[in-house]
Amino acid sequence: MLISVAVVQGTLAASAEPATPMTGQQVYNNVCIASHYPPGVGGAPAFGDADAWAPRIAQGMDTLIDHALNGFTGSIGVMPMKGERVDLSDEEIIGAVEYMVGQIEKKGQ
Repeated sequence: MLISVAVVQGTLAASAEPATPMTGQQVYNNVCIASHYPPGVGGAPAFGDADAWAPRIAQGMDTLIDHALNGFTGSIGVMPMKGERVDLSDEEIIGAVEYMVGQIEKKGQ
């Protein structure tokens, strides 16, 4: 939540303005890129690497989303809960997963 503070006639006034949610691409570019930028870090599937993503996609979107939201430790790497950005909404994280998977699907067409 974004808090703006203003001084009004010598008193302190605060108003809460909801921050605009980031798109999936924005979340990827600001958060996920640290691990998923090619070639991928610590077992993370690299962005756009269909072979690395295939076994994960085969588990289904519900599983991918669950791992992104709640974290996951696999045999070849770790997915931290929300990519260690617990300040992001579930919807923002889901958007990032959908964005990354969507890029694989676009390449396969």
